[in-house]
Amino acid sequence: MENKILDLEKLLFKYDYISKKEWLDNVIHDDFVECGKSGYLFKKAETIESLLSCNEDRNIVIYNYSCKQVDANTWMAHYITSIDNTDKFYRTSIWIKDQNLKIIFHQATKYNENVKLERF
Repeated sequence: MENKILDLEKLLFKYDYISKKEWLDNVIHDDFVECGKSGYLFKKAETIESLLSCNEDRNIVIYNYSCKQVDANTWMAHYITSIDNTDKFYRTSIWIKDQNLKIIFHQATKYNENVKLERF
């Protein structure tokens, strides 16, 4: 399941997926909340609207990915992202399995620690 969630996280950066409202609607839970790197909260509709406005892949690389099962139907993923090795962000996502996997929570926080980055 951890690899499936990693794959889904990566797809959320790919134009071929985030340009499809139906796909986004199926992978983002109705109760989704994101605390963005801006510090603002976004719900499902706002997040979908934002992703649909992208015109190309989001050039984001995932590092130091880990994922733990919280209960029978819930997983929490942690990872660091960077664009062109500039600013780093520590991200946390919570995924639940209903009929299929859906992201229900995401947070991105500026990350200033100096750590070795392992690309995923």
